[in-house]
Amino acid sequence: MKLPSKKRSLGQTFLYSSASAGLNILSITVSTWILYFYAPPADSGRTIYLPVALVGVLLTIVGLWDAFIDPFIGHWSDNLKSKWGRRKPFLLFGAPVVAIAVVLIWLPPQNGNTVQNALYFIFVTLLFFTSFSLIGIPYDATLPEMAPESKDRVKLSFWKNIFGILGVLIGSLAAAPLFDSIGPVAMGMVVGLVAIITIWISLLGVKENKQYIQKPLPVWVGIKTTLQNKQFLLVFFSTLFIHITYQILLANLPYFVTLVMKSTEGEVAIFQGILILSMAATGPLWAAWNQRKSQKELLNIAMIAFLVVLSFGFFIGYIPGIPLLVQGLVFMALCGASLGGYLIIIYALMGNVVDYDQLISKQRREAIYYGSFSLALGVGIAIGTLILPQILNLGGFTQDNPMGVRLAFPVMAVFVLCGFLIFRGYKLGDTPKETRKNMQLHSNKR
Repeated sequence: MKLPSKKRSLGQTFLYSSASAGLNILSITVSTWILYFYAPPADSGRTIYLPVALVGVLLTIVGLWDAFIDPFIGHWSDNLKSKWGRRKPFLLFGAPVVAIAVVLIWLPPQNGNTVQNALYFIFVTLLFFTSFSLIGIPYDATLPEMAPESKDRVKLSFWKNIFGILGVLIGSLAAAPLFDSIGPVAMGMVVGLVAIITIWISLLGVKENKQYIQKPLPVWVGIKTTLQNKQFLLVFFSTLFIHITYQILLANLPYFVTLVMKSTEGEVAIFQGILILSMAATGPLWAAWNQRKSQKELLNIAMIAFLVVLSFGFFIGYIPGIPLLVQGLVFMALCGASLGGYLIIIYALMGNVVDYDQLISKQRREAIYYGSFSLALGVGIAIGTLILPQILNLGGFTQDNPMGVRLAFPVMAVFVLCGFLIFRGYKLGDTPKETRKNMQLHSNKR
């Protein structure tokens, strides 16, 4: 049951990739500002709606819920039968809901630290992350359908990542000035509107595989079967540790810029912009490098580079002879170069995991794999959100004592090391032929 290989125009690729921009605008805005908005530094002059440790706990609870439902969303999408297909209904109807949620996040009912704010926080974040997953998982699952060949997946993942980087860049450059000038509610309105438009535009480019699963597994059996795939579990747990790191990096950025770099909230956009521009600028190099090295090798290189760069984060401001601003911007650029390579390769590599599942199960179950993969992202975000407040409280996060902000970087480096060590057991090839050889499977004609 081989997917048909059809030539995809550049216009179709751009239309398809537009949703990645909208989803990343949403993600970067919320990931960067939600902790800072509800639990700003005590000497910032902003209202403290909830204690920083409590926000971390609540986001962890919500993140675990989001992670738990992701495989179910994937199973639902794989087995949905509608006149619009398996994936498009989720994008069509989920976009307005997530846009409303990203506005409601910034409207806590009371001015100050109250129980009502905590309950409201749980409600709006549940709404946001659930609707986000209802869009993101079916959308990600279309990648191996749109690009049946492994090398083509890297190309499509590259463009999808470029649009995602564009979304992160827009979110970074627009959100920080809006947050600082006209407030977070207006920021949420702008972000929500852009998200709806870009997600709906992608419907024009999505082309689905019309081959539905002939004998769908019951949901729990399907999830259990997916989580018994040892090669997928290696990717899953490695990704978990990388996304713990990614979440800590994003949530720590406003504190890093305002407390370590001695800059303003509005200037957070500059540092985010350097991070994202570096991801975009080095993206073609990673995609071209895939012509000579396997995806496994490239992912290992990206993780090692990210680990080394993060290890130096603690020393920003302590390096003599180099201006503080230069140290911070170079650090962000190097983070972006390694992280960008990782994000391009990992989504393409997941297509190889889906191919491997088809070799042994004879079925195409893209969304449940991307849903289970998203579970790792969700748990990573939850754990990262829980850990950072503890580090900040332990070390300090004020103008006089930003040690907690600095300590976050070596902690991130340790998590990347864990992800790298886990991934060393991964054996799948970039093509079904390579995978059959590596996994010692019998060759079956498809």
